[in-house]
Amino acid sequence: MARNLVLCLDGTAGQVRGDADSNCVRLYDLLDLTDETAQIAYYDPGVGTFASPGAWTPVARGLSRLGGLIYGAGMRQNLGEAYAWLMQNWRPGDRIFVFGFSRGAFTARALAGMLRLIGLMRPGSENQLQYAVAKYARRGGEGRIPWDEIHRFSRLFAQQVDGRSTIPIEYLGLWDTVKALGVVRVAPDWPYTRQLPNAQHIRHAISIDERRRPFREYEVRTKAPETLEEAWFAGIHSDVGGTFADDPKLSTIALKWVLEGALDHGLRVDAKRTARAFEGFSPAHAAGAAHRNSAVWSLLVPRRRPIPPGVRVHASVRDRMSATDYRPRLPADATWVDDDWATLRPS
Repeated sequence: MARNLVLCLDGTAGQVRGDADSNCVRLYDLLDLTDETAQIAYYDPGVGTFASPGAWTPVARGLSRLGGLIYGAGMRQNLGEAYAWLMQNWRPGDRIFVFGFSRGAFTARALAGMLRLIGLMRPGSENQLQYAVAKYARRGGEGRIPWDEIHRFSRLFAQQVDGRSTIPIEYLGLWDTVKALGVVRVAPDWPYTRQLPNAQHIRHAISIDERRRPFREYEVRTKAPETLEEAWFAGIHSDVGGTFADDPKLSTIALKWVLEGALDHGLRVDAKRTARAFEGFSPAHAAGAAHRNSAVWSLLVPRRRPIPPGVRVHASVRDRMSATDYRPRLPADATWVDDDWATLRPS
């Protein structure tokens, strides 16, 4: 029996917080995991959450976590751990769902890229994993891929399906991808994180109002536009991806949109928990609190995100503009999407 394999990759210093959970945690909590023959799941808390395994002293653990927060140290490790989970669990016919927020969204895209470039190594090849991640996560993007070396490696170690090593992703759900590897803006150029050619269906929610310079938008530029639904949402980074405990209305809108796309393609959720999660959901959510970045960030040359022509904007933004004095700089040819966003669908 084919299964759903679900990975939820959280943002920087993400973890289960209770009243300030990210959308990755909230979605993971909705999953129906009662039947392991139908669906299993994996959650990663993101870079800068915990110290590296080799950090034994309090000072070393603190520096390790700080390295994750500032420089994004640990992203390769998180990528490798998610990939290893797939190695251990994937069988031909299984469907892969990957969700990510912030740097976790970039890790999700990198996982897709690694499955495109190298494929999925067979169980028993774990000792090659560090090498595989190093071969994938290198500078230069698609323009500097050592194809002969990659093809030989994949032929030796990757699983083959119909003579191909590339593994498709059924659904990729993303909240405001951040490409930079830390507060210090070091932006990797890992292969296929922009095009995502092996993702069959993609929904990407992008923040309109984020101002932190290192948190630049990272749009998808696929050659197969029919696979992509990318929409801009009101609020800053965590208004889209979650973690604001005082008023999560805006992030709940983005959660619902990404979740519904996954439900359309076979994700299994617990109906009772899902009903509770969206209890009270209404058009009034569009006027929920929009938060601000901390005062420290205002001293670091804020950057307004440019919204390019022809983009899709979530219809909740239009409703927010009608209900409040919110006036984002939208292009004249923007398209409104998800007009019935406030309607709850049966899960």
